[in-house]
Amino acid sequence: MLKHRLSIVLTCVVIPACAGGAGPTTGTMSPMVVSRGEVSFPAIPPASEFDTAAERSDFRRLMVGDCPDHCSPGPLAWIHPRIRAASWSAAHRDSGEVIARIISEGPYPKFNIHGRDTVYWAVVKRGDSLVSVFRSTARGATDLVSNVEVIHHGEGFFRGIAVARFLWSDRDDLTWGTCDGGACCKSAGKLLPLR
Repeated sequence: MLKHRLSIVLTCVVIPACAGGAGPTTGTMSPMVVSRGEVSFPAIPPASEFDTAAERSDFRRLMVGDCPDHCSPGPLAWIHPRIRAASWSAAHRDSGEVIARIISEGPYPKFNIHGRDTVYWAVVKRGDSLVSVFRSTARGATDLVSNVEVIHHGEGFFRGIAVARFLWSDRDDLTWGTCDGGACCKSAGKLLPLR
């Protein structure tokens, strides 16, 4: 089954590239992606702490352009949840934790993806509210501080299984993931203004 999936992925990626078609343009990183001294980033966990199983992670092409009329498939990206996220309390989450990682084959300004790097998605406190922070491993990259919406389901809802996905809104991609044992978090990955 794994070989079958791999052959489908290779077919979808290699054949269009070999056909000479030009890939979509992704633009440049926003100059608004700047360092935020007011938000501290938690320690980056080792790779073994992320779940790469297809049932609990996601991979797909992220959309670039101005949707719904002028957009096209962009870089292929994977999102993997932090395995232990579903066992945390809300207080533990609020203390600041990396909840997922994103790996992409190409740049994508949202979510601070520079291409062929790993981006760690953390939920941290900024003042009295929670925010998402997307930290790239690309040399010279600065953190992107974005919104986070915490959706409460009730303690034990995830039964110890963390999940992360890319979601599609009416016009754009979002990240979604388990951020504690009774809640999930969703982010648009767009820059928040300083306050």
